[in-house]
Amino acid sequence: MSTDGNGANDGGAWKAQPERSSVFWVVLLIWIAVHLGRWFTRVLLWPIVLFFLLTGGAARKASRGYLRRVLGRAPQAAEVLRHFYTFASCTVDRLLILAGRGRQLNVRVHLPPEVEQVVHGGGGCLMLVSHLGNFEVLRQLGEGRRDLPLRIVLDRSQGPLLTGLLERINPQFSASIIDAGKRGPELVLALREALDQGCSIGIMADRVHGSEPVVEAQFLGGSVRLPAGPWILASVLHTPVIAAFGIYRGGRDYDAHFELVSGSFSATRAERQVKIRELAQRYAALVERQVRTAPYNWFNFYPFWSDETPGR
Repeated sequence: MSTDGNGANDGGAWKAQPERSSVFWVVLLIWIAVHLGRWFTRVLLWPIVLFFLLTGGAARKASRGYLRRVLGRAPQAAEVLRHFYTFASCTVDRLLILAGRGRQLNVRVHLPPEVEQVVHGGGGCLMLVSHLGNFEVLRQLGEGRRDLPLRIVLDRSQGPLLTGLLERINPQFSASIIDAGKRGPELVLALREALDQGCSIGIMADRVHGSEPVVEAQFLGGSVRLPAGPWILASVLHTPVIAAFGIYRGGRDYDAHFELVSGSFSATRAERQVKIRELAQRYAALVERQVRTAPYNWFNFYPFWSDETPGR
């Protein structure tokens, strides 16, 4: 592990991307989706996506670099457009879910026996989510199924206006949040309390924040830096770790996939780094398996690889 801030996938890479939306536009998009329908909104997305594609040079370059890796060849312009449109479609569906209109989506749940055993064991778990597909469908499952109670670790200080808006739209969203901005011991106690209540705790595992510890992993033929925090928490809390993916399949269809990454584990300080590297690589392999089946679901539009060659 390392707290090194160098490389493409450091704590500032994705934060350095300019914010290209506002509360006004989010409210407008929610109103259109709720009152004019999902189908109309998806038609309206085409000119919006074209605008962002033409004006978003950094995001376009990141998309091409990623698609080159996952497709094994240089992507065509139509494939980059499809990548942007898939992201926009999932964003609309996220807003519909937060507005309480997500029941019109078809979500197929894939829950292997080993994951079902953890979920029904009553002891809770860490559930690693990512910017792959639509993680809001996972939270909706947690609201709708008593056997999948879900809390989300979220830093309220990041985008407080938008977070506040979403909390007003959906009070259940606010109730499901565990504030990642709490001080270390306070955060651990909040997580421990949620685990004791049998909750799964959703935590982002694909983006590094600030100067937090990182762990190197191999992903799509290159090196990436992933946050070590989720694995450190898992070892401190002695809780199982599950990877969860809400994969968009087109139309109204999503697949919710759950994979067991690790059972409950503890490690000495000397053993921890080795164990974390092993588990982070296992997680990266699970993410890679998902993106190869649904390549347009990857929504990290910034330089993600630490071995990225300038100008690629």
